[in-house]
Amino acid sequence: MIHYFFRIVPHNRPPFFYLICILYHFGLVGPVRGGPKKGYLFFAKIRVMKFHCAAVFYNTRKTAVAPLAQVVRDYLAKNGLTVRVITSLDELANAPTDLLVSMGGDGTMLCCARAAAPLNIPIFGINCGTLGFLASCEKNDFKTSLQQVLDGNCALNERFMLQVRLLTADGKTQDFLAFNDCVLRAAEPRSFLTEAAFNGASIPSYFGDGVIVSTPTGSTAYSLAAGGPIIEPEVDVLLVTPICPHTLNQRPLILPGNATLTLTPTFKQETGRALASIDGQINLSLPPGAKLEITRGPVRAKLLCPKERGFFSILNRKLNWGNR
Repeated sequence: MIHYFFRIVPHNRPPFFYLICILYHFGLVGPVRGGPKKGYLFFAKIRVMKFHCAAVFYNTRKTAVAPLAQVVRDYLAKNGLTVRVITSLDELANAPTDLLVSMGGDGTMLCCARAAAPLNIPIFGINCGTLGFLASCEKNDFKTSLQQVLDGNCALNERFMLQVRLLTADGKTQDFLAFNDCVLRAAEPRSFLTEAAFNGASIPSYFGDGVIVSTPTGSTAYSLAAGGPIIEPEVDVLLVTPICPHTLNQRPLILPGNATLTLTPTFKQETGRALASIDGQINLSLPPGAKLEITRGPVRAKLLCPKERGFFSILNRKLNWGNR
């Protein structure tokens, strides 16, 4: 290995350069985007993470999960962590927390992501639900995967989030974070027109049952079922997918991650009302004249995952992607 190392690494560099190369080879440091000059990378993010205070959150509607939550708590405590079991994510900010264990299905992970991202807390998901696409591991083998995380042998995936701003006709605003998507649809089952603008410039309107605006993570959720593409989670884009459009030329649209997308619903009937759904969990009724302004969120969700549990392997196992 040493012979191969000196064949591929340039000679006549300062000693610090070789130290960084060796640390990178063993996965102890990684590249961080940015730097004073275009094209430069700074090796400043240490990948070895040490956890001291953990919170275990479980879905209280899944009664069978409560005993397992205590098992997870005891396991973390034996590894030297200060651990508390919580049943409300409002409790996260009550005490120092540098690790959040989510126990439930994908819906529980969505709740945890919205709560933990503003607090900069990484999430380890144990699937106790049906699909578990977002989870870090299955409940039957959580000890192996969790130990990898505690040992620092894991990946820290930072996921793009949406900021959804509801603007009413009288100038009032409300902001929400979305991990998967924001769906604009009618309050009653009817088609309507959605006027859209990209960075202030009008783009073709959508006429149909609604519009899905999703993150790359959310591209494998509702958007995929509506005919949208699969986007690798680290790609910095917004995905706009029409729901049952009335014309065949209205197709999914990919916008840059720094875009500002404005959606304004318009109904033929005066009684028509629109709803916005955040991750399928927070439902907002839009008053007449209201619109949505959707941008990249100010924070990112941090997901801890064993290195062998990659995005494409999960696609294959969970959604049968690529199987013949």
